[in-house]
Amino acid sequence: MTLKDLNLKIKYDSSYDNMIKDFYIPTLSNSTKYYRLSGFFSSSVLKAVARGMEEFIKNNGKMQLICSVKLQKEDIKKIEEFNEDPEQILESYLIDSLDDIEDKFTKDHVGALGWMLVKGNLEIKLAIVDSKAGMFHQKTGILEDNDGNGIAFSGSNNETETGLIHNVEEFKVFKNWDNGKDWFQQDKNDFLDYWNNENKKTKVINLPKAIKNKIIEIAPKNFEGFNLPGSDEDMGYEEIGTLIERPKEPEIKLRDYQEEAIEKWFENGKRGIFEMATGTGKTITALSCFKKVYDEEDDLLTIIAVPQLHLSDQWIKDLNKFYHGKIIVASSKNHKWKKEIKNTLSNFILGIEKKLVIVTSHDSLSLDTFIDSILKFKAKKLLIVDEVHGIGSQSRLKSLLEDYDYRLGLSATPERWFDDEGTNALMNYFSGVVFTFDIGDALNIINPDTGEFYLTPYVYHPVVVDLNQEELESYNYYSAKIANLLNSKKKKDKDKLTTLCMKRKNIINNAEAKYDKLIEILDENPDIKDLIVFSSPQQLETVQKILNDKNISQHKFTFMEKVTKQEKYGGLTEREYLIKNFENGNYRALVAMKCLDEGVDIPSARTAIIMSSTSNPREHVQRRGRILRHFPGKKEANIYDMLVFPNNYNESTKKRVEREARRYREFAVNAKNSMECLNTLKRYMGD
Repeated sequence: MTLKDLNLKIKYDSSYDNMIKDFYIPTLSNSTKYYRLSGFFSSSVLKAVARGMEEFIKNNGKMQLICSVKLQKEDIKKIEEFNEDPEQILESYLIDSLDDIEDKFTKDHVGALGWMLVKGNLEIKLAIVDSKAGMFHQKTGILEDNDGNGIAFSGSNNETETGLIHNVEEFKVFKNWDNGKDWFQQDKNDFLDYWNNENKKTKVINLPKAIKNKIIEIAPKNFEGFNLPGSDEDMGYEEIGTLIERPKEPEIKLRDYQEEAIEKWFENGKRGIFEMATGTGKTITALSCFKKVYDEEDDLLTIIAVPQLHLSDQWIKDLNKFYHGKIIVASSKNHKWKKEIKNTLSNFILGIEKKLVIVTSHDSLSLDTFIDSILKFKAKKLLIVDEVHGIGSQSRLKSLLEDYDYRLGLSATPERWFDDEGTNALMNYFSGVVFTFDIGDALNIINPDTGEFYLTPYVYHPVVVDLNQEELESYNYYSAKIANLLNSKKKKDKDKLTTLCMKRKNIINNAEAKYDKLIEILDENPDIKDLIVFSSPQQLETVQKILNDKNISQHKFTFMEKVTKQEKYGGLTEREYLIKNFENGNYRALVAMKCLDEGVDIPSARTAIIMSSTSNPREHVQRRGRILRHFPGKKEANIYDMLVFPNNYNESTKKRVEREARRYREFAVNAKNSMECLNTLKRYMGD
């Protein structure tokens, strides 16, 4: 049999393929030449591919390997023995018959390395990269048979057992007898350039010289850069012959209502919006839809759009539970995203790649350059939009292409506030809300698996304050101005109206009496922790000072934190670092502004104090969602909500009371102490 007779795929992915059984053993068994460029090499690979290597050696196969100067300690020792006394290696590593190679290589891969070097089946050269060019990290292989058939493969895997078995890796295959022949020849030419030391940025030297000049370095045991234990037994893998199977991801158990949501979406032609409360598993439900579509389609481009950049990390973490293929982050966090999409498009056209996930932001989704790139893909397309209400603005609606075959929107509150046009556009594009599981459901329906409600029950503490005389005068002043402009149709008057309404609202948000109430709450709860204080920008500094005066460790959490991973934060982003320190108790409180309203998971939070709020119901749902997620030991949450109610309810204060009362009712209706709160509200309403 020749290489041409093998049924080789154009791409192998360790998430779905057994790299050794499906590729390495059959190709090595039918080859006589093996050229390999690898950033790292370990003799452990000889154990993993022992069956194929036996046939390769029976074919009088010759392997030429170029790798970096970092090698495993035991391999270095065997290479030095080969250089000093090759005869001793043959005496200590006896192979009576070529049929014994598989067994011997499996039992002693380090000895196999020395044996192959002495017998001439393996020749190694080491690559030293120009210091300005970084490290030698090439990962290409070329295999040829006696009939002149050849294949080249290139991808992410090194020539190590870890690279072939344990890691999530992929590579593409090019054959010299079909339309991949140009790729094959280019890879072979590149190898020969390195082997003949003709690459300008890399010096290649043979083993004897490397040993003499003490160039070889000892690599760490886990030199792939992963925190892997030292032995296969430690990994807990089940060994089958010489193959070690990679464990499957633990199965995700969906809740009944999640299964129902998925079913409704498919029944609606794989289109629709999930109106699901924060903390009820919208992301997992959406990704379960994605996985079903992924398994059905041969070619699929999936776009996941999130409202803020920091949420992309959260989505990718969950996505990895369902998918191990290529993910491109198309946002300002990745300046190479345009090039990466262009390269992947070429691979789609060639048939080299057939599946891709792009995670992007709402803003990037509507960029002309992004839209143009997506339209070039001829595959089926799935669009998932998190917090879908945010995509309904006039400037972002253009991102909702008819080219997306399958569409899924997610939001606890999909209707846009005071924007019927945007809401209608979203409902038409996504074909309406197909499933609802709101905060009332999550707080009143028992999860049969846990015997608890789907969200943590909460106690609502309305904290009533009034405006001082100066604030009341300013409030009435702006109210009069607003009344004069309400019926005007002039654009400049509408702009003035917006400004005046904002100034009047800021008086309510920043009422001076709220600081005294904050101090009272903290005094009543001296051991308070796991606290989030929602404040306005104007309140932030004063709130932090009050917490500091009470010796409550705290940190502000705003929209200014860096969302890129940094060494000074232990490889975390600044936001991840803050949340981690909050969860482990280093910070007893976070003082947050609007950035905590949407999508940030802090399940350890048990208490919220709302100093500042808008009348937008979406904000109310989001803020409750921040503290109602389950967490070990968390049986109940507490929400302190500061409302501005006048001491006297009359016609002049009626509208102000009604605005605050709407939020009061919304929070009270699902609280554990609902009846008590609603009865109290009647007193403020003059009932």
